[in-house]
Amino acid sequence: MDKKPLFSTILFLLILLLNPCARADDDTASNSLKRPDVVFILLDDLRWDGLSFKGHPYVKTPHIDALRSRGASMRNAFVTTSICCPSRATFLTGVYASQHGVIDNETSEYNPKITPPLTKHLQAAGYKTAMIGKWHMGQNGQPRPYFDHWISFKGQGKYLDQLFNVNGRQVKGAGYTTDLLNKKAIKFIEQQPIDQPYFVMLSHKAVHEPFQPAARHKEVFGADTQPLKPKSWSSDFKNKPAWQRRQEVRDVRWDWRTRDAESDSIPDSLPPAEWKNDQKSVEQYRCLAAVDEGVGQLMEALKKRGTLENTLVIFTSDNGYFHWEHRRWDKRLAYEESLRIPMVLAYPNKIEANSTIDQMVANIDFAPTVLDFAGIKIPKQMQGMSMKPLFANQDVHWRDEFFYEYWVDLVHEIPTMVALRTKQHKLIQYPEIDDVDELYDLLKDPYELNNLAIDPTYSELHGLMQQRLKSAAERLNWQAQVFPKNLDRVRGEPGLLMDLSANQNKIVSKTDQKFKVQNILVKGDQILFDGKTSRIEFPFQINDDPSTWPYEIAVWVKPDQDGVIAMQSGKRNGFKLFVQDGRPGIATLCKTWIALNTTLDAAESILGKWTHLKVRIDYNRLTFWVNEELIESRALPQPFKGRTNAPLIVGGVGDHKVSEKVPHYGFQGQLRELQVKRPKIE
Repeated sequence: MDKKPLFSTILFLLILLLNPCARADDDTASNSLKRPDVVFILLDDLRWDGLSFKGHPYVKTPHIDALRSRGASMRNAFVTTSICCPSRATFLTGVYASQHGVIDNETSEYNPKITPPLTKHLQAAGYKTAMIGKWHMGQNGQPRPYFDHWISFKGQGKYLDQLFNVNGRQVKGAGYTTDLLNKKAIKFIEQQPIDQPYFVMLSHKAVHEPFQPAARHKEVFGADTQPLKPKSWSSDFKNKPAWQRRQEVRDVRWDWRTRDAESDSIPDSLPPAEWKNDQKSVEQYRCLAAVDEGVGQLMEALKKRGTLENTLVIFTSDNGYFHWEHRRWDKRLAYEESLRIPMVLAYPNKIEANSTIDQMVANIDFAPTVLDFAGIKIPKQMQGMSMKPLFANQDVHWRDEFFYEYWVDLVHEIPTMVALRTKQHKLIQYPEIDDVDELYDLLKDPYELNNLAIDPTYSELHGLMQQRLKSAAERLNWQAQVFPKNLDRVRGEPGLLMDLSANQNKIVSKTDQKFKVQNILVKGDQILFDGKTSRIEFPFQINDDPSTWPYEIAVWVKPDQDGVIAMQSGKRNGFKLFVQDGRPGIATLCKTWIALNTTLDAAESILGKWTHLKVRIDYNRLTFWVNEELIESRALPQPFKGRTNAPLIVGGVGDHKVSEKVPHYGFQGQLRELQVKRPKIE
């Protein structure tokens, strides 16, 4: 046997073993296969420019700035719906709100069986997943699928002494919520084995209103810090949509009524307004100070653990926020201050330090990006794009426009809207109302003051943008009426619930629903009400309540004077079908922390006339017909989700008024037929 080949082989293996360069190459290959840990820091309502590295004149965020210096700042980051729950669902699922069905802040929640979160795919790849902080969707803090570790709370939560749901168990927290959440996130990270990849979503309550900075930050940035007056505060709204000027003339956010809108005298422009100069924006930024400290503590914990180099950290916000731009507070609109967000991604050796990415990215891109960095195939269902190629300086095809969608929620008179934003232009439309479009040149008019849609000079551009917006909406299957995918479309069994009519001087019913009659006179097929003591009462039944939508009530009446035809209401939810000034109308109450009323009125009197009235109360929509003619179909400011726990009263009134602006006394006149049903909807 020749020993030379054997000796050469052994020598070669020894060289490989002892050569440090060879070991480094092997380690690099091994590390490249290791999945990154992921830390997702999501704030609530932080503006895109509210950080010191963005050049803010007084805000100081040294730790967030340091994170930015380790990675990339996304110069043009946006949300596709500027409101908390829809945006958060989009971050997690990678699909638009019109697809996951989260369209409000009250009941909507994505259905994980239909649009699963990215954590489902991370778990399947061996990740441990944690949700720590504000969830908000569904209004309870119970654990959700595809999270191994869960710490959350009901709704918006509190800044102090928060009650947490820890993996299904209620635990009282003592202290400032931002600090507590940060500590809980660090504890979860420290408990993970070094070789166990994890995803932790640190979802802060901060910096949401009502603002309550930590005691140590009550005067941070200076006790005399003054709010900034935006350039668009002084706008006269001359070329803006009429609904915006109407809202300045008459605030109907909590109590909207058709007949009030009829009498509105909407000015062509608004007079100058005195600058508010309130401190709310300063207080919001003071809440950010604790978040910034927490980011520093998180980064230090990762460094101490020795895993900082293999951790993808993403810092962002669920939407932007107005600080009185366009005379507005809050968010929702498609203006830049509302839909633009800060976004920083840091991942050593994968994302260049202190870099800036100019392409337009959005919350819809978050889930695909995390999965891509984790080496997990992006599901076809996801509508976003992975940002990973942007960090590799690759010549990658990227979007040159993005679509924005919003549905009326919580605040009346902010209508359903869609928008298309390109690098230079933005078109905003309001599909459910008759009002002007908004078209802006963002390069020449960054504060969106000059609406080009009403200028004939730009008709060609307007038409082009309209077509692009229409194409985007069709491509995404957008529609004005979206029903939450976590809820049954018909809440209860379809069919006839109640039936009331008269025959041969007797009240009869086709259903087995019991009812009580008081001081009623029947003549042939007509039921007569005296407007004082007459009433018919159907006892409350859960399955026959308006909250088991869609709920439809129809009646043939001949009123002699104003009064209440039918009503069913508790303290928080209810409806009232009435006649006022001879005009029929329907009023609803949907109460959260305030009473929210929606009232639809017909324009003409029906006194002395046999008239057919029909009302449909759906999850988030009220519709009213008179003699089969549609009077109006309007989105409710809050879903009709709570049971009335009250009887249906015909011809009389109950204990709760629904609305102070409509009659609350009995009906005088004749009734021929009343039906309540739950229609079948495909």
